Formats: sequence, C-alpha cells, structure tokens
Amino acid sequence: PWQSQYALQQLRECAVKGMWLCLKNLHLVIAWAPVLEKEINALKPHANFRLWLTAEPHLKFPLVLLESSLKVTYESPPGVKKNLLRTYEHGVPSLLKRDINL
Repeated sequence: PWQSQYALQQLRECAVKGMWLCLKNLHLVIAWAPVLEKEINALKPHANFRLWLTAEPHLKFPLVLLESSLKVTYESPPGVKKNLLRTYEHGVPSLLKRDINL
C-alpha cells in the first residue's frame, strides 16, 4: 500500500537529513516489519537521525528490532475513567474544553 512506501520514503529522507521520525502502531502492520527492519539495516544515517517506533506487544514483532532498540514503556493509568481521560487529553484536546462529567 501507499502508506508503507510513504513511510520508507520518510525514513530515507529523515535519515539523510538528520531529522527525527516516529512510525506509530507497528503492531498493526506486523507483516511489514521485516521490510522496515531490512531498510533500517541498509541506512547510513546522519548523526542526528532518530527513529521512534511505537507498538503494542505482539508475539510476531521482529526480535532483531527489539534487541537493537532502546525500549521505553508506558503503562495506562488504572481504571477506565483515568484511561479515557488520558486518551482524550492526548488525542482530542478540544473535547476537554467542554464540560464533561465522567
């Protein structure tokens, strides 16, 4: 699909220019992860290049990507109410400007 080609194009461009790139939700495209892994291994990146990958745990996530990465974990706050508030704060800030009684 065009999204994978666009992601690879952005990866190459950011690596050359020393920019930061964030590829999100890789657990949704596990079949594409080996392509990404191969592309990352072929890069000759600028010293300032940084690549952020986000994913939920998945049994088929490539181990080489995991082993060669610095891992940062984020755990959701306990409870449905706090979880929803966190989601809305980070995803839909305009909704929080309203008077919401949860």
